[in-house]
Amino acid sequence: MAQRWKRLTPPLAGVALVALVVVGLFLQDTPDAGSSGAKVIDYYTTHEGRTGASLVIFGYAGVMSIIFYAGLATYLRRRGAELTATLTVAGGVVFGASLCLASGTAAVLLDGTDKLSPQAAEALNRVSEDLFWVMMIAGLMIATLSMGIAMLQTKSMPKALGIVTVVVGVVAASGIGGWFAFMGSGPLILVIAGYLYQRTGQPDAITIPDVPDQRASAPAVEAPRSKTKA
Repeated sequence: MAQRWKRLTPPLAGVALVALVVVGLFLQDTPDAGSSGAKVIDYYTTHEGRTGASLVIFGYAGVMSIIFYAGLATYLRRRGAELTATLTVAGGVVFGASLCLASGTAAVLLDGTDKLSPQAAEALNRVSEDLFWVMMIAGLMIATLSMGIAMLQTKSMPKALGIVTVVVGVVAASGIGGWFAFMGSGPLILVIAGYLYQRTGQPDAITIPDVPDQRASAPAVEAPRSKTKA
């Protein structure tokens, strides 16, 4: 039972990550960075319940992100990836932290709506929108590019999936395509989670090192013959 849960945890975390982010985006449609302070205050005053629910959802999504990317990195490391597996974890941690940061900054606005001036609300909303977004795209870029390269290096996932993953990472790295990379990462994570569950149930491949040529071609040494008296 413990082994089964160990196998299920990272894929389930990936599915939960996508589901939580989708629900959180549906519930929370916060004002953009250019909104006036009066609009920001009005939004958080009239959407208190939905915003509060989305904060909890994004917080759990951040946790699921770290579990998923850590589990995937462990799988890739066992197949031979080293640096790219470590970068996958690092990117996943940054991505998850960005979701928690978005949740935290929105909580500050929600809790202090009646105490903030329009100027303070506008400034805090700008920080909340821009800081979280840059951090999220950076984490997504690092994690996606790293795991895509690791898939191609180790051949631990289908080649086509590795190529698509690298493409999504490159789009995220372009900056202007960050939103498209973010939207494409949802279906990509679901597909990877499916393959991860399927392939973690298979035994790891064991490679036996080749025998050195000099040892294979070395002449056999005959055992000394015992002398007998005539």
